[in-house]
Amino acid sequence: MYKVRNHRLASGASNVPFVRSPNIGGQFAPRFLVIHYTASGPSFDTAAYFAKPSARVSAHLVVRRDGQVIQCVPFNVVGWHAGVSRWTDRGGNNYVGLNQHAIGIEIENWGPLRRTGSGWVSWTEAVVDPSKVIEAAHKSGGPVRGWETYTEAQVEATLEAARAICDAYGIDEIIGHDDISPGRKSDPGPAWNMNSFKAKVFGRDTNGPPTWTVRSPTGLNIRSGPGMEHPALRPQPLPDGTVVIVHEADGQWRFVSVLNGAGQPDFSGWVHAAFLYES
Repeated sequence: MYKVRNHRLASGASNVPFVRSPNIGGQFAPRFLVIHYTASGPSFDTAAYFAKPSARVSAHLVVRRDGQVIQCVPFNVVGWHAGVSRWTDRGGNNYVGLNQHAIGIEIENWGPLRRTGSGWVSWTEAVVDPSKVIEAAHKSGGPVRGWETYTEAQVEATLEAARAICDAYGIDEIIGHDDISPGRKSDPGPAWNMNSFKAKVFGRDTNGPPTWTVRSPTGLNIRSGPGMEHPALRPQPLPDGTVVIVHEADGQWRFVSVLNGAGQPDFSGWVHAAFLYES
């Protein structure tokens, strides 16, 4: 089990290995945790790459395929992992440039794969074991394709690290790089079960229904019935970034429960499905 001590991740009496990256900003107070994949194979040393000034990129943690965790940036220092990005939190607050607001975890993984006559290959043409591939479309759109799966050791190590980080800094939102840079980035991708991961980190029921996020810069009205003719239940629309559970469908309308900051249902009503995206 991990703990955070002096902005470093520790296991027992010792800190995890630290490979310092020079690609950093100033000190900050983290508000979010962002999950990435490295788009690299088992022979590539991501932490060593982050240690090069020429890389101009870094993350706070790297999780290797065998579950080893390496820290590259202290948790109170800005890492360069998010790039051009934006996010609206559950309270409707807008954040631009998530490097200034988020801790980043990079997980070793090839990401999307290409099918060949004999199986699957990565973007470098490296052969990937078919038993470690799922076929799925990305939530942001695009064709069904292959994706390398994450190892059990990676999932468990990332889970324990995320629990320690969220506890230490009061973080209550975990997001993917594909959430904060949709269309530009696809990590961690469909092979990473984000709903289950977040539920386990925050101690919620992992067998509960999937969550959906409101994506509307001007907000989304929640109504008393499935149609524009029904009155809004609240004087203010649901803010962009509001998380809901869908219970029922009626054409293009969905009956939802709005979740509060603790992930519990707060109130219910009908919203248009065009503005809901699976979390």
